[in-house]
Amino acid sequence: MNGWPVANLTSLESVLVIAEGITLLLLLSLVFYFEGVVRRVKKDHRSFWISDQLRRWGKESETLCLDLSKTLEEKKAITQRLLEQLDEKIRSLHSSLEEIEEKRRSIAAGEKEADLYGKVVEMVESGCKFPDIVRSLKVPKGEVQLILDLKQYSL
Repeated sequence: MNGWPVANLTSLESVLVIAEGITLLLLLSLVFYFEGVVRRVKKDHRSFWISDQLRRWGKESETLCLDLSKTLEEKKAITQRLLEQLDEKIRSLHSSLEEIEEKRRSIAAGEKEADLYGKVVEMVESGCKFPDIVRSLKVPKGEVQLILDLKQYSL
């Protein structure tokens, strides 16, 4: 669309990427933390239970991360569709506005012509001469003559 940047989409993508990155960093931090815990626990001979628990937590974390990524992609697609619909509505509003403006101009032009006709007729009826009418209204001679001819024809 001309002149309408989709900066909101870029901002949203940035937020989604940052959120996913933060989540991955947190998961990575948890993995390193629990690796350190496993090393310390190996000394206590309870490492089997803890390593099994860590594996389950790792799988759960991976599942959560995949679910989060999927959800973020779905939200990104939804946002893209909404922005496209919004762009279409904006184009439609611009089109409607242009039509309304064109109608307003044509109405204004019609009123101006009616006013000119009325002024010419009024000046003729008050006794003004042809050159005086042309000079005072600042319109071409042919236009004044046409109005006078129409007036005579309508009588």
